[in-house]
Amino acid sequence: MWKVYVSGDAHQALKDYISGMGWQLVTVRDQPSLGAGVSSHPDLMMCKLGVYPGSPLVTADPVPSGAYPANASYCALALDRYFIHRLDITAPPLLRAADGLGLHMVNVRQGYARCGALPVDGNSVITSDPGIARVLSGLGDVDVLVISPGHVELPGFPYGFIGGTAGRLGGTIVFNGDIDRHPDGGAIRSFISSRGLSVKSFPGLPLVDIGSIIVSGPEI
Repeated sequence: MWKVYVSGDAHQALKDYISGMGWQLVTVRDQPSLGAGVSSHPDLMMCKLGVYPGSPLVTADPVPSGAYPANASYCALALDRYFIHRLDITAPPLLRAADGLGLHMVNVRQGYARCGALPVDGNSVITSDPGIARVLSGLGDVDVLVISPGHVELPGFPYGFIGGTAGRLGGTIVFNGDIDRHPDGGAIRSFISSRGLSVKSFPGLPLVDIGSIIVSGPEI
């Protein structure tokens, strides 16, 4: 049984869905060292080196501390061929693990890369970050859907990011809230569907950044 890591701040409807589908729900505990508003965000404490359930997972030990960018040292995005992060802040153990898998290093300015971009499959992402979009589009083999910034809640901040609202559970991209409350909800659904995946969201609930939904994999 795969474990699914979510913030304690996730909607109860999401937690019930994960448990009801037979996945093992793991509610991530607050880590005050990460800072207010993001202290229970899984993507600041672990990094999945791939988008599939069996992709390996690297867990921070110790948990990062300090304000941004120090707290973002594990918040990288990994696709089939690429490891994407602000490489000058990446935790050395994470860099070594990515390099050991043969991933190509891609530098972006956004330290919250995993939060700022939602991986759909191994070469497709959704993002509102213009820097991430520009760099990934320039690689030539990554499909990027660029959406409007904002329209995602993150208590204590002006707004959150699309990557932080969601994760891939098997063949489904699951959102913490109602994706149709985003002005680009239709385009997001179409992009995901075009990759042969389904969408699960929760009508009427606000779309909230909870630091991603992360499925366990073999730890490295």
